[in-house]
Amino acid sequence: MLKKKYRYLLFDLDRTLWDFDTNSRNNIYNLLDDFGFSDIDKGGFFELYDKINHRLWGLYETGKLTKEELRWKRFMDTFAGYGVDDIQTATAFGNAYLEKMPLQTALMPHAREVLKQLYNNGCKMAIISNGFREVQYRKLNNTGIAGYFDAVLISEEQGLHKPSPVLFKRALKAIGGKKEEALMVGDDFANDIEGAMIFGIDQFFYNYKQIPCDGGPTYNSGDLRDLLTFEAQQQRDPHHPS
Repeated sequence: MLKKKYRYLLFDLDRTLWDFDTNSRNNIYNLLDDFGFSDIDKGGFFELYDKINHRLWGLYETGKLTKEELRWKRFMDTFAGYGVDDIQTATAFGNAYLEKMPLQTALMPHAREVLKQLYNNGCKMAIISNGFREVQYRKLNNTGIAGYFDAVLISEEQGLHKPSPVLFKRALKAIGGKKEEALMVGDDFANDIEGAMIFGIDQFFYNYKQIPCDGGPTYNSGDLRDLLTFEAQQQRDPHHPS
């Protein structure tokens, strides 16, 4: 249960609201068929890709790998594990992956109902995401949740990544928020939770994987519905945004 009312909420997108793992898996399975690799063990391919992507994404966030390199290299390294050493195939697959990714619309459990209730309660909300700009906006629009947010800050457009406190400061300013009434909601402890700690606002660690964590986030929960244990003072017109 939340200890106080929060009027300003900052949300991560991938794996907090948008079900990245389910959507990525489905997208890759479809693309393997499209590219003529139906005989490949799709589950094994995705598991290898997921491992490689996590490693390379960390290099991208720390500036050790460019966006362009990440787009093709994560698939180049994955296909190499299946004896396919072809940069053209990896590049084409990577481009198709990003093009098709926003067409996947699975959300994390209860994400839509929670956002709707928070919005109707008068909360002002913003997205802070380290994802690629060309897909994040489309994800929000295609899932029908874009209208719940008063601001969207993409790290690529801002010129810095979470956990930089500057990004949190800009997001809170964009929605006219105050630190003492703000809450960061995210699944990534280093980027979302520690970033919010550094900035000086409360944190809701969406810990659906039940990861042991030291350092004590303000809230540690595997259920987004726990965000509904408060009511904001101002009420909005309960109209679902189109």
